[in-house]
Amino acid sequence: MRPALFLDRDGTINYDPGYVHKLEDLKLFDDIVPIIKEYNQKGFFVLVLTNQSGINRGYFTEKELNAFNEAIKKELTAKGAIIDAFYYCPHRPDENCNCRKPKTGLIELALKDFDIDVKNSIIIGDRDNFEGEMARRLGIAYKILKR
Repeated sequence: MRPALFLDRDGTINYDPGYVHKLEDLKLFDDIVPIIKEYNQKGFFVLVLTNQSGINRGYFTEKELNAFNEAIKKELTAKGAIIDAFYYCPHRPDENCNCRKPKTGLIELALKDFDIDVKNSIIIGDRDNFEGEMARRLGIAYKILKR
């Protein structure tokens, strides 16, 4: 069992101009590489959790989302920062699903894939009403990155 760094994507890993999905719009924050590397070195799983309602709104496809995620992973890996997996919610807020942050469905999915020590895990994100609330629901640590 290992703890996990549950990491938000848009606004935490990469700049977010709104429903970002085009590869030419990918721009990583400078401080994210050392953060991920620190948790890699501590032996944490690094798992990205992201709300992506642009899919169900028809703004982009799952294929485009997956290509964007792979581009993030490739760019981070080249800098020595390893992402173990991405989890996303494609639903709009009005669909009231269990996987949309701040609900915990994405973490529940990750628990099926990885042997995670949840209580010693941490969530890092840029929005207290999403990532912070999720952390409080799970009773785990939370760090906000002010952008």
